[in-house]
Amino acid sequence: MPTARPAVSIRRHLQATSLLAVLAGYVVLLLVNRQLSARLRHERHDAQVQETTRLLEQLLPEQADTTSKLQRHLADLASPSLLLWMVWLEPERPSTGPVILPSGAVFENFQADHSLVRAADAALQPNGSPREFRFNGRTYFTCAMPVQLAGRSYQLRFLQDFTLETEQEQLISLLLVAVAGASALFTSALLRLVIHRGLLPLDVFSATLAGISTRSLSTERLSLKGQPTELHPIANSFNDLLDRLAEAWEHQRTFVNGVSHELRTPITLISGYSRRLLRRADGLSPEQREQLALVASEAESMGRLVNDLLEIARDDAGRLQLESIQLDPATLLQELHRRLQDTTGGRLILQPLPSSYADVCADPERLSQCLTNLVENALKYSPESQPIELALSSDADQVVLHVRDHGAGVPAAERDQIFGRFVRGSGSADTSGHGIGLAVVKTLMERMGGSVIVGDAPGGGADFQLRLPAVLSTPVEGRSSRSTSLRRWFSAG
Repeated sequence: MPTARPAVSIRRHLQATSLLAVLAGYVVLLLVNRQLSARLRHERHDAQVQETTRLLEQLLPEQADTTSKLQRHLADLASPSLLLWMVWLEPERPSTGPVILPSGAVFENFQADHSLVRAADAALQPNGSPREFRFNGRTYFTCAMPVQLAGRSYQLRFLQDFTLETEQEQLISLLLVAVAGASALFTSALLRLVIHRGLLPLDVFSATLAGISTRSLSTERLSLKGQPTELHPIANSFNDLLDRLAEAWEHQRTFVNGVSHELRTPITLISGYSRRLLRRADGLSPEQREQLALVASEAESMGRLVNDLLEIARDDAGRLQLESIQLDPATLLQELHRRLQDTTGGRLILQPLPSSYADVCADPERLSQCLTNLVENALKYSPESQPIELALSSDADQVVLHVRDHGAGVPAAERDQIFGRFVRGSGSADTSGHGIGLAVVKTLMERMGGSVIVGDAPGGGADFQLRLPAVLSTPVEGRSSRSTSLRRWFSAG
């Protein structure tokens, strides 16, 4: 299976590519300069060889009939950077004839030491064409040309010193390298600024897209004003996609909202009539009473599901209204315990409340709804013989309402996922449910400025924690008056 390629930043990619292009241009310039310099040296050497050969061939026979005359002529044509000598190609020894060097004080070193001449002879190509070689740290060109003088055949050999030109070429190359380095640094800084300014429209697009939520899906669009023409197709495609998403979201929200409203009335009637029949079911058999109780229980469960769907639909539409007040969390837990005690078969236990705790600011009805969802969830996923515990803890910053069970608990890898919509944990395969209750708890807690997390309960199981910010301390006598006012939120139970 091929490995995924790591993500690459467009800015870094453009900057690196542009910088490599600049450096590649300098490398090409350096190579071209070296090639041109070598070709110019070759052409200069060839032109001087042709001119020297032409001058020698113009000599009269009486001017080249002795070795001394030839040495003087070679000395006249030679220079400090150009050495000429001749090899007499004797008929009986065509390849190793006598060597005739130029005369004069300037060429005494060559007369005494033939090492340079021998090095040039060794570097000479068989066809006599020009060839570059190095000797004792200097650069030379050597070649050979056949000539006829005074009826004799000679091979005129050339040795030209190009050390100064090659040193100048190396200096120019070093300067080009230095200029390339400085230019690369300058280009890198300039490209960073240019690329940053060029990609600013993408940052604007990214910020706009990040700010789009379900509430602004139908109003937020990418603006084309002042944007480069290259981004117009992308922006138009995104806007078309947002239009389709907004339309689909509106259809979904309308469907959920409408169906939920339509279902509330029949579910309420079924639940109410079934409960009323249960209270007057003296003449029914145990099996009939059990079936009627099942109808009432399922109707209530369906009613809670519809209410949960309505809460989510209202939140998605931005119409979820909360009535937050400062309340005593201990009183809320006590009232909830009293209301749910009968429906939980005595399994719900209220742990001793702490002597000191802070108040919270929340919607009592919504907070009670969150606790009820958690209690019902705990009843489903814990053994019937195990209790469900309500507890309260607080610190200087937060107040925590606990709903603990002693079931299998929630794996650490699933503790964030189970609060998603229609998501159920791996241990819920054999338990009925819709995967919506915990999502509603998370939504409501976030709208009240709090949060919900799940941890490990002491002794095993899951500990669902509703966390709310603590408010300023309230006088003790103020708690009783608010406790009385809270009872109206639980009176229906």
